[in-house]
Amino acid sequence: MESMPLISIIMPVYNAEQYLASSIDSLLAQTVKDFELLLINDGSKDNSLAICREYEARDSRVRVFDKPNGGVSSARNMGLDVAQGEWLMFVDSDDWLTENTLELCLEHTPENDVVCFAFRLLYKDNTSYDKPLCATKGLRDYFKHQIQRRGGVRACGALYRRSIIADNKIYFTPGIIYGEDWLWAMRVTLCCKKIKPLTHSFCYHYNLMNQSSCTNTMSVRKVIQQLKVLKIIKECLAQTDALGSASNYRKHFRDTRCSVVLDALRMFSPKETCEHVIEVYDEITFIDRWDVLLADISLRKKIRLFKFLRYCRANGLPRS
Repeated sequence: MESMPLISIIMPVYNAEQYLASSIDSLLAQTVKDFELLLINDGSKDNSLAICREYEARDSRVRVFDKPNGGVSSARNMGLDVAQGEWLMFVDSDDWLTENTLELCLEHTPENDVVCFAFRLLYKDNTSYDKPLCATKGLRDYFKHQIQRRGGVRACGALYRRSIIADNKIYFTPGIIYGEDWLWAMRVTLCCKKIKPLTHSFCYHYNLMNQSSCTNTMSVRKVIQQLKVLKIIKECLAQTDALGSASNYRKHFRDTRCSVVLDALRMFSPKETCEHVIEVYDEITFIDRWDVLLADISLRKKIRLFKFLRYCRANGLPRS
């Protein structure tokens, strides 16, 4: 009987033929060889599946799964269901890792449940930017930082103890496109005892050269879904005492709420912004005057938020 691999690397694949081989090669070249690579083809319409099959035929560590298109969350969830390793890692199909990434992470196990590392951002003009992780003191400090990072939290860039995820049935939420990583990572954090951030180990090469500019067309959904994710995270925190009560994180939720509304005001009119908030919270008191006064933001931003709240009151928009 074959022994289980030490690590399962899950890679969702969708129309990724341009960078897929480079991404897979970076994984197969790791100095640590005891892993399985799970390639989850999510209904690709290009040559991605054929490329995956070629690697599967050449290397016994590669396992390919083909499914109808359902989005990155459903592909990752399939990977979670078939993974066999003691540890888990996610890598996107157009990104790649430095060759000693797994080795570096394993140096900090088994005393940690998650080992996360930093990103090197790669741009179209062939420039790059190293994005270090914030140095945090303990799990609560890490959780506070993650609340405020919002879209900056990604499932990639970390090694996870699989039993934490399997025992607590932590899956990605289908239907959430903006913030699915944020929500999943926060749920994992709530179940962990210890997390190790490798603040200046820039192991994950995050490819921004292949991103289309769809910000404007998707902005409404982005705002709504970030509001939903923030609400779910707070509800999850209220259901556990692992990191103390939600009141310990009041400032961080408050600052993040204000940031989301400010993002919305940059894209929409006050009326549209209010409607998007109400769509999630059924009330405009999602943010109030005390939130604005106490928020860790500039005076200019506070004035903008006060004008927004005044507009809501003047127009009789719903309040609790």
